[in-house]
Amino acid sequence: MKLIDEGYIFDAEKAAGAKRVCFFTSLFQSASGKILATFRLGSSKNSADGNCAVAQSTDNGASWQIVCDGFETSLNGVPGEIREAELAETGDGMVLAFLTWMNRSGGDESLYDAETDSVIPSNLLMARSTDGGRTWRDYQTLNTGSLTGPVLTGPAIRLPGKGWLAPFENFQHEQAGGPSLHGAHAMFSADGESFDTVLAVARDLENILFYWDQRNRVCPKTARVVTMFWTYDHEAEKDVEIHMAWGDPATLTWEQPFATGITGQIAGPIPLPDGRLLAFYVCRQSPGSMRLIASPDGGKRWDHDGELVVYEAEGGKERSAGSEPGYAELWEDMGKWCFGHPSGLVLDDNTVLLIYYAGKHDKCLSGRWARVRI
Repeated sequence: MKLIDEGYIFDAEKAAGAKRVCFFTSLFQSASGKILATFRLGSSKNSADGNCAVAQSTDNGASWQIVCDGFETSLNGVPGEIREAELAETGDGMVLAFLTWMNRSGGDESLYDAETDSVIPSNLLMARSTDGGRTWRDYQTLNTGSLTGPVLTGPAIRLPGKGWLAPFENFQHEQAGGPSLHGAHAMFSADGESFDTVLAVARDLENILFYWDQRNRVCPKTARVVTMFWTYDHEAEKDVEIHMAWGDPATLTWEQPFATGITGQIAGPIPLPDGRLLAFYVCRQSPGSMRLIASPDGGKRWDHDGELVVYEAEGGKERSAGSEPGYAELWEDMGKWCFGHPSGLVLDDNTVLLIYYAGKHDKCLSGRWARVRI
């Protein structure tokens, strides 16, 4: 693998005010070939002024133009933050945006409260665009049933001949006086209109492993869904190996996640047309980096010797997975990390496009892209 080109989707060094911190980067390619990137901009990673922009590239990622500065942030009169945006496309070319809305009526406050072991309230929204993502209408709240505290986790995907998936996770108190527990799920629609079915993706029945930040793609060779997880041992209060699972598009069920042998956090799977699998992932072990690694057999074995360092941290040493901070401290660290949120897609048989956020410090973070020859 070889890094052949790189640049900026959004250069925070040239921005000002409430748009100097970029993260929650994600990629989507339309049927016409246009590539759209979404990312959150704000004055800090956890600020109440956060909103998501949409940028477009018509030259395989070499240049980008912001076509949408943001979405509606209030919900039923309550001020909020659009924290993440993930895109999909229906058969008639309509673009769907799935949005994580956070209740910001309390202003700039921490997302996580250690005393109550809870996060601020959230909802999943959906909006539609008929002009390629420039303007949005028909906002609606998605019904996640009894699952409270929902947030999106990576790109929405289309299952050929089956429907659409919008992955999310939830974090909530399931019993009075008990701890907040985690589950990985997906909203499903057979027609691209009504997303009213909640699917179970991954849950540790013993509630020891939390399968955070799932990322999903469809394997073009097998049509199966490949899902990867940043996996956290809640009992030991530390990260463990990245896990993954394969999903059956016919039954809309997933196998039990298994350890990959990769030490890292969020991992974006990139299945190739020939059946090989790439993983673009976050490594917080020193030196912190964004890495691309390949598997010849669906994730059973990985080529650690041949993995590619796409980006190495500029801002000095961050608290990493190896330092094993406590659970509350980990939530604080998430607001300070200076790189992450990998996303990637296949441009042709030999080239992939990758995006992520990165910067020298947490007050100035850019959206970056890279092209890699496989």
